[in-house]
Amino acid sequence: MDIEKREIIRALSEMAYVIAKSERGISSEERIAFFNIIEEELGTDAWIAQSHFEVLDEVTLPTLDKAYNAALFELRKHKSHFTPELRTKSLRILQRVADSFGGIGENEAFIIDRFKKDIQHL
Repeated sequence: MDIEKREIIRALSEMAYVIAKSERGISSEERIAFFNIIEEELGTDAWIAQSHFEVLDEVTLPTLDKAYNAALFELRKHKSHFTPELRTKSLRILQRVADSFGGIGENEAFIIDRFKKDIQHL
């Protein structure tokens, strides 16, 4: 796997972290749901997103704004490798993570809409 795709997957896990943390924090159920969703969507590349998500949640604990902006920075940096397929998959993952525990809340819907707008400008 090329480094650009790896960085895009890390950015995706950062966005999923923002979604999961935006409503009530991250519960063990949400963590499990994220891991299951990412395995279904990314297959053998899921470990990249899973390990980065764990580092974010257990070590670095960035603010939601910092995590969102860092992810968007990486997506901009590697925009030539952020294919339409990866864009679609990214949105699907974020929506599934948001919906996995109690449905899509107001904060999650706002972040997903913002992400949709931001990736249109890449």
